[in-house]
Amino acid sequence: MRWIVLALALTGCTSVHYVPCPTLVTYSSADQAALATEIKAHPQPQTVRWIGDYIGLRDQVRACSKAQ
Repeated sequence: MRWIVLALALTGCTSVHYVPCPTLVTYSSADQAALATEIKAHPQPQTVRWIGDYIGLRDQVRACSKAQ
């Protein structure tokens, strides 16, 4: 019986951790055009990979925002 009371007491110590979704930054058409021009002028494989990673992160933020 003491173990049940102890278990119930300890479960009261746990808490739910809320992690808010990051804010999605919106870029203007001019910003997007400038970036496209810069990438076309100086294409680098690592830059394309990093942008792909960033696109993935933005997709995750959108999914997180929809889940809430």
